[in-house]
Amino acid sequence: MDNVDNLENKIIEILKKNQITPIISGDPLLLGTIRIYEEKKLFNILNELKFLFKEYKSYSLSSYHVSSCCALSYEEIRYKIEI
Repeated sequence: MDNVDNLENKIIEILKKNQITPIISGDPLLLGTIRIYEEKKLFNILNELKFLFKEYKSYSLSSYHVSSCCALSYEEIRYKIEI
């Protein structure tokens, strides 16, 4: 459980450093999503996450633009990590 808490705390640090309020869902050991409402910050956050995730056995990381007629559009980062 310490690995999960440690990883989640590091992800939250990256988001806070980029002035993003953490909205994280999923189990950080398996699959997680992060919503980024400020597109200009996406590149920095993705780079920092890549650097962090290189410490683990394997990972996948992707981002998608999500728009809706009834809500703010955002960038969604999806990640999967194998420890």
